[in-house]
Amino acid sequence: MRTPTPATHSEDARRALLRRTWQPPFDSLEVDYSQPELRLALIAGDQSLLRGIWSFETTVDGSPLTAAGPWEEVCWHSDQEADYLELELPLTSGWVLQRQMALARKDQFLYLADALIGEQVLSEGAKSEIRHSFQLPLADEATFQPAAETREGTLGLKRKRVARVLSLALPEWRAEFCSGELECHQNRLVLRNAGHGRNLYSPLWLDLSPERLRRENTWRRLTVGENLEVQPRDVAAGYRVQSGKEQWLIYRTLAPSRSRTVLGQNYDTDFVLSRFLSSGQTEDMLEIE
Repeated sequence: MRTPTPATHSEDARRALLRRTWQPPFDSLEVDYSQPELRLALIAGDQSLLRGIWSFETTVDGSPLTAAGPWEEVCWHSDQEADYLELELPLTSGWVLQRQMALARKDQFLYLADALIGEQVLSEGAKSEIRHSFQLPLADEATFQPAAETREGTLGLKRKRVARVLSLALPEWRAEFCSGELECHQNRLVLRNAGHGRNLYSPLWLDLSPERLRRENTWRRLTVGENLEVQPRDVAAGYRVQSGKEQWLIYRTLAPSRSRTVLGQNYDTDFVLSRFLSSGQTEDMLEIE
């Protein structure tokens, strides 16, 4: 019999608790999507880091998009590797916002991402200017300290660092120009992203391991290929995250799933989280078809 995980999800109440362990210190993400505005609460090492409404602002070709219905569950999955919740919100003009939350049980990180999908709205070959930002509310006394040279930062309490935050879709170094930013505004962590295409992906990596906070880290946006051709970022996205000797691979398709290659790995699924083994091979932690 499979040992039950400490996570729970209620379709009727439209609430979920992603929780890493049964015993303290707890890392957990509480999600309430029963109301038009999604609410969350993040606890890392028994410290409250985020609490309140996870809001967003989106424009397509200069016109704002707003909610056109309630949040709906797309996928709930919980096993010994990770808890995963994916929600979907219909937007005006036929666009869709897909929101991902994954809490890694052994690897001790939280992955949050918004995907703006306009694939079914735009005519073939048409592209739009998409601008999207989401705002995560800091808990009382929590602070965000941006790095000076890279587009990352740390969440902390009373001068103690608790979590590292990486904006994976943006270039790591601030010296490289881009049309996005990770910043703190009015006690809210804000991730801004923009692109020209049919879809847009905005992921955020929160490393909750106290041990890894002392290590150097880096991330890279990866090339995704299909039939020996490089795919644009509105078709699929891939990222590599490294902290010390530990490394992870993330893949997400935005267009209809097909066999695609990223960093030598072939995927025909919607979303994959993998860790690198010491042999250099990858081991899938989470795969969503």
